[in-house]
Amino acid sequence: MGRGPVGIVAKPGSGLAEEAAAKAVAALESRGVEVVVERDTAMSYARFRGYPLFNISKDPPERIVVVGGDGTLLRSIQKLPDPSRVVVMTVRAGKRGFLLDVEPYEIEERVEDFIEGRYRVVDYPRVSTRIGERILPCAMNDVVFITKMAKLVKLTVYANGERVFTLDGDGLIIATTLGSTAYSLSAGGPIVDPGLDALILTPMNPVQLHLRPVVVPPTYRVEVEVRPASGPLYVSIDGQHIEDLQPGAVAVVERCDKPARIARFRWWENYYERLYARILAYW
Repeated sequence: MGRGPVGIVAKPGSGLAEEAAAKAVAALESRGVEVVVERDTAMSYARFRGYPLFNISKDPPERIVVVGGDGTLLRSIQKLPDPSRVVVMTVRAGKRGFLLDVEPYEIEERVEDFIEGRYRVVDYPRVSTRIGERILPCAMNDVVFITKMAKLVKLTVYANGERVFTLDGDGLIIATTLGSTAYSLSAGGPIVDPGLDALILTPMNPVQLHLRPVVVPPTYRVEVEVRPASGPLYVSIDGQHIEDLQPGAVAVVERCDKPARIARFRWWENYYERLYARILAYW
């Protein structure tokens, strides 16, 4: 990774994110690193408007510091034209922030590690969704097919051409291993250790009470057929991109060729402790 500028992306409307981002900026500047600020961040916080700006969807730098919660990170990754060409350092500024591993009190130390290359790059697999000729953004956490206006959704789900189940209910979650502790977990899906790579198919409130989550290999092509008798529904990509889906549609979900690259410092040392502290004990 080069010695070029480092970008700053901060959750809008958050005093905690603003202060954490300011600490990151100060730490970068004290080490002679050029700082560029994402346009929406500069619009949200006047203190950053004097810095050079970048458009995360068009001209992101090769290194970015994202400050906020899980939604901020997922939204930033989704906007990047090619996340596999950018390394992202994550700073937690919120109540949970399960995906972000740097705490505000350690920003200076971790920024120094970041610019000196003292971190582990973790490539997170993502999944792409295609509906007819339309290709939706890739998802790092999950693709969710969910009822619209509380109407019964009727789906038939296939993995590599074989029918997995027919589902009548509120919908279906297709989660990555990383996303197994997000919406899928809330819907009754399993916690899958991040050392594994898989896709988790989690039915949402099925009428067929025997249906249970199914875990399939990550290379499988999953097809979700919306049966003609189904009620209308949405498809949601990481909770950031949402589209209507009509009865009769077929969605194809498979491995995305551009993973997300996250700089991790102590990420693998305390996974279960973090799982309990940030999710299982969340209130």
